[in-house]
Amino acid sequence: MRYPIFIENGNDNYAFRVVVPDLPGCYAAGDTLDEALHNAREAIAAWLESALDNGRTILPPKAIDDNLRVYPR
Repeated sequence: MRYPIFIENGNDNYAFRVVVPDLPGCYAAGDTLDEALHNAREAIAAWLESALDNGRTILPPKAIDDNLRVYPR
């Protein structure tokens, strides 16, 4: 499965921030876009592994349009 992500642009003062809206509490950041995306993949994997270890239900990804209603542009 692929979960949609939202990326907040970074600059000289702030890191790129990544939010995974379908996985509550799943965030990542990085000084570069590539680093932020790499860290997001790791955060998603860790979130899913933890959920499975704790018997939590893992819901399938929502459509991007559904997430945009929660996180408008």
